[in-house]
Amino acid sequence: MSEEHGDPLADIVALLRPRAVVSASLEARGPWAIRLEAYPHVKFGTVVAGRCLIALTGRRRPLRCEAGDFFMLSDPPAYVMASALTAPQRAAGPLFAAAVDGRVRLGAPPAALTSHIVGGHFAFDPSNAHLLVAALPRMMRVPASEAGALRELTGLLAREVGERSPGRALVLDRLAQVILVQAMRQLGAADMRRRASWLRALSDPQIGAALRQIHADVRTRWTLDALAQAVGMSRSAFALRFTRLVGKPPLEYAIAWRMQLARDALRTGDRAVGELAFALGYASESAFSTAFRREEGESPRAFRQRARAEGAASEVG
Repeated sequence: MSEEHGDPLADIVALLRPRAVVSASLEARGPWAIRLEAYPHVKFGTVVAGRCLIALTGRRRPLRCEAGDFFMLSDPPAYVMASALTAPQRAAGPLFAAAVDGRVRLGAPPAALTSHIVGGHFAFDPSNAHLLVAALPRMMRVPASEAGALRELTGLLAREVGERSPGRALVLDRLAQVILVQAMRQLGAADMRRRASWLRALSDPQIGAALRQIHADVRTRWTLDALAQAVGMSRSAFALRFTRLVGKPPLEYAIAWRMQLARDALRTGDRAVGELAFALGYASESAFSTAFRREEGESPRAFRQRARAEGAASEVG
């Protein structure tokens, strides 16, 4: 759990271990279109100037972005970015591989600048990526008029991409990670209303408070009555609203979060199983092992051995 106790967003980002890659900026003149491959985590970008369309495979309506807008794509299938979807398409891979000074240029003067886009992607810990990817809408756009701090951050990102100053890679990585958190803060009701998730629930005063209670100390053995009382709701109303917003009942969420922490600790750390059991609020190692086996179908030690073996095999591969 993060040092910022009781902050589900911080806790989950900590498990994601995000690695940000900022791509070359795209400067296009005249009509243009590029094809991009599917990506399992999150892509993001800002339109510095001009405009663009983003059309996901299998989705009828493209996302329209204007100058100053920010966009983010979660687990996107193959898609097209373009000034016009009727323009001849070019594969993005070779274009970005041949970038010069951090820029991809399409077209040339005297054609007018139609689009200037800066973006990149996040890679997450693959075992924990679902915590965020499943919570996000497939496509989101924050218009320039509402972007606030996000617009300022992406402006800094756009300037840094064009620089060759000392520490550039570190600055780009830190900026991109702050952009990730800020973008999640900016998700509006329109983006989230059809998607039950912890991220949607954070904006609800009472259910968000309940989530913070659960994350504040995983050792606490919450009951439905105690959580409902802590946020000033009746037991039945609390259970119903929590389930509708989060997508699972309160105690099921609390157990799932405890198990998520357990899996991550077993996979990445060397903490003794008994010590981990106590840290997660179990009275004994055997009680923890029983609960873990019920959720995962194997003991904590067997899980750790298998996860380590799979990790070693993937590194060799």
